[in-house]
Amino acid sequence: MVCALLLGTSVKAQDHAPAQVKIQVDPETIIAHISPNFIGLGYETAAVAQSNFFTPRNATMVRLYRNLSTNGLIRIGGIISDHTKYIPDGEPMGRSQSHTTIINRDNLVELGGFARASGWKVMWGLNLGTGFKEEAAQEALAVNAALGSGLQSFEIGNEVEALRRFNTRYDAYHAAYLDYKAAIRAALPDAPFSGPDSIGNLRWITNFASTESADVKLLTIHYYRGGAGDPKSTLEKLLADDEGLENRLNAMRAVSREHNLPFRINEVNSFSGGGKPGVSDTFGSALWCLDFMFRLASYECDGVNMETDVNQLGFVSHYSPIIHDSAGHCSVRPEYYGMLAFSTAANGDMVRVDVDNAGVNLTAYATKNERGFLCLTLVNKDFSRDAVVRVILPGEFATGDVFRLLAPSMESKDRVTFAGTEVSEDGKWAGDPRENLTVSSGAASLIIPHASAAVVCLRP
Repeated sequence: MVCALLLGTSVKAQDHAPAQVKIQVDPETIIAHISPNFIGLGYETAAVAQSNFFTPRNATMVRLYRNLSTNGLIRIGGIISDHTKYIPDGEPMGRSQSHTTIINRDNLVELGGFARASGWKVMWGLNLGTGFKEEAAQEALAVNAALGSGLQSFEIGNEVEALRRFNTRYDAYHAAYLDYKAAIRAALPDAPFSGPDSIGNLRWITNFASTESADVKLLTIHYYRGGAGDPKSTLEKLLADDEGLENRLNAMRAVSREHNLPFRINEVNSFSGGGKPGVSDTFGSALWCLDFMFRLASYECDGVNMETDVNQLGFVSHYSPIIHDSAGHCSVRPEYYGMLAFSTAANGDMVRVDVDNAGVNLTAYATKNERGFLCLTLVNKDFSRDAVVRVILPGEFATGDVFRLLAPSMESKDRVTFAGTEVSEDGKWAGDPRENLTVSSGAASLIIPHASAAVVCLRP
């Protein structure tokens, strides 16, 4: 059976015949477990200084978070964390990296209220670049008081290899890290830590894991596909395979296994420097995000924090999944829908999938939850070729629902839907797939148009 495309889907005329893709799912072979708090968002510390944003009264943003997860992870840090001062009764000022950002006690209390309302925990970055250990200890006490059980961990410094004070010397960085940690633990004996918050220098990560693995919750690194200012930073590049990423994930998985310590990509998005307009803010970024998150999960990554909101340069990044106006009212960009699709499918264990993609840029992932239900995610990142996908399944699966991720084109900035529905202005989303898939004799077929994706939830 070939399922018809949803009504209202806009598909360009094709230059090529649809690719005949074959997929076989083996639900008994588990390749990775997906962490319950895999989904995360990341912010520069300046975001906390904004009014009407991180507050339990921002009902729209609370809904947007809870659409994605009821127990995700917020990372507060970035470059601005190394240019931030905590002044308990100071006037809050969120500023670019050229100036000092000020946060106060009320900002932290509001953040704590938001964390409790959303159910998400917070990873908090402390100033190692331009601050002092005594200031970090005072700030850690205030963050802990405001967040309570909502605190996941502290990080000491951001992209530590690049901090000028260490002149690329790991031993100098590590000595400062230990000095800060001792000062914080003197004030807060049970303070939890993660690190090293690396750009991706494997030597620094390995050294850090070797000495700190017994006293940190996560190894943390960053990833961007490239820089926003590079003319080669195109949608085509974003949606193509990245061999460097595969090598990095292989290396991180090896370090993680050796030290029995999870790793997380705690700052990531398409192109650094706030993303590239016409690329990072298009539907193509939603497909990249969905595929990227599953790719990381398949390498046993603990999760991601998709960078969003005001960046270190002082403007709202083009790649932001969630944006807001001056009154604090939030809305979503295409990438949010990729995260929404992932949250629907990524529950439980990832299982083996064998794919013959017939030369089309299509990837496939499968998960099995504790009830034995199976979710198959198909991402067609091809710019021109549709795919007729034939899926071979074990005999116990008989029917399923198809949740499609769609937009008029790869370059679309609006009219994005998941399961036939847009996110409403007040942050609500309740998808209705309205498309069923029937499995006959252990096989099923469906069309995955170019520049689209689908989550197929199968049941006995």
